[in-house]
Amino acid sequence: MADSIFKRAGDALFKRAAPTETLGTSRASGGVVNGEGAGTFDEPDRLINLVGPRRFDEYDRLVRDVSIIGAGVRLFLNLISNAVWTVNPPENLSEADTATAQGYADQAYAMLYDMTTSWSQVVRKTAAFRLHGFTIQEWTAKQNPDGTIGLLDIEHRPQRTISRWKRDRGGTVESVIQRVPGFADVELPRSKIVYAVDDTLTDSPEGVGLFRHLAVTAARLETFLRLEEIGFTTDLRGIPVARAPLGELRQEVLDAGPPGSDARAQAEARRTSLLAPLRNWLDKHIRNEKSGMLLPSETYVAASVDKSQTVSSVPKWALELLSGDSTSFDSMANAVNRMNQELARILGVEHLLLGADGSGSLALARSKVGTFYLTVTSTLLDLCEIYDRDVLAPLAELNGWPPELCPQMGVNEISDRDIEQVLDALAKLAQAGAPMMPDDPAVGEIYDLLGLTRPPERMDDMDLSLNPGRTDPKAKPDPADPLDQTPEDELAKRRVLRSRKNMAKAMVKRRQEMAKRRAA
Repeated sequence: MADSIFKRAGDALFKRAAPTETLGTSRASGGVVNGEGAGTFDEPDRLINLVGPRRFDEYDRLVRDVSIIGAGVRLFLNLISNAVWTVNPPENLSEADTATAQGYADQAYAMLYDMTTSWSQVVRKTAAFRLHGFTIQEWTAKQNPDGTIGLLDIEHRPQRTISRWKRDRGGTVESVIQRVPGFADVELPRSKIVYAVDDTLTDSPEGVGLFRHLAVTAARLETFLRLEEIGFTTDLRGIPVARAPLGELRQEVLDAGPPGSDARAQAEARRTSLLAPLRNWLDKHIRNEKSGMLLPSETYVAASVDKSQTVSSVPKWALELLSGDSTSFDSMANAVNRMNQELARILGVEHLLLGADGSGSLALARSKVGTFYLTVTSTLLDLCEIYDRDVLAPLAELNGWPPELCPQMGVNEISDRDIEQVLDALAKLAQAGAPMMPDDPAVGEIYDLLGLTRPPERMDDMDLSLNPGRTDPKAKPDPADPLDQTPEDELAKRRVLRSRKNMAKAMVKRRQEMAKRRAA
């Protein structure tokens, strides 16, 4: 046990990679090669720009260029990073073991908030596995002044730099190979990385994230927006058309002289110079304040059967736009809105678009917001298991903590609380016979939602002159007061206070954690 602890501590402190078995390289199917684990996992995809590392560049471009994707990603990751985290001891322990485990949990909590990278940033990077399909972060250790082994940092390793995967015969990832331009490949052992993967739809260690589902729809949206821009820049009418006497100009060239002669070359140059303004206008016909064209006013001359000539009303030179149906622009706008709705639906942020078209209801908005917050909470619970396995377990082994006393991660639920709903529910509870006492922990939460200063937590700190209906809890019962002689009232008070006991503990712990975070 001691050898293992010192070995792991040395590897962590000096960043030495643990030795791993050399495995075979992969095929595109991600199968087994010569009975050994596979290396690269480029699953076939019908979109060539989504194969291999280039797909992560495409994902980054979508986040930057498509507004609804950028808004949805920022909302999701900001909510994730705003969660309040705790490190808790295991349950169902003896009193002595509980005290010891609580000490380990307090040490682990302090280590998480004593890294070079902030814990909220680490959480935000890890949660991106829902979007990209997987995330890799490497942790490094340090020795604390008290002799314990803590975390120096948990650094993000970009997905595009992960070139190969090494797995055992059972398919478990043993290490990954990171390729950085200008440097030698680096092998990251599984014991040194925080690895999160969305493997719901695939067995590949790279997973399939939400960005892959967005790619096709985002490409269609960009096509529609490009067509809409062309429509606006061409005066919203249609395709530009230019008319010129091409036959006459060509005949003039042929009549000028034999091929290769100076006269033939001069005629060809004249024809090209006459057509150049029209060709330039067709290529660069975007309308602006300087748009204009000067053309000859001559028309065609029509010859009749009796060889008489009649001047035609059709000009030899002309510029115009083919008229388009004005209703097509409404259809284009509807298509753009439909693509935005589909992208928002995939990301789960459809509520961001409610009311944009003048429709929607409060009930519909609450339903969609609730579904989105369920997705956020589900991701937070997944992160708890990931950090238990890849962060707290290595810390426990480095410091020699018994496995049965190893702490566990905890996180509060992210939800959108409506103060009116909360107050309405509490009023109904009071009408049902469960009134809320002034020192109830729920009072503090309501004050927080309202943005007001919390009242004193202890009843004996309250100014009773501001609440004449409240008696001093330290005062002895008054025999003349029939209320003090009614055991049912005291039983009701104890029942209400007991029902909020767990919440009171949670709120005290949460405030302590927030104070530690502010101090850090």
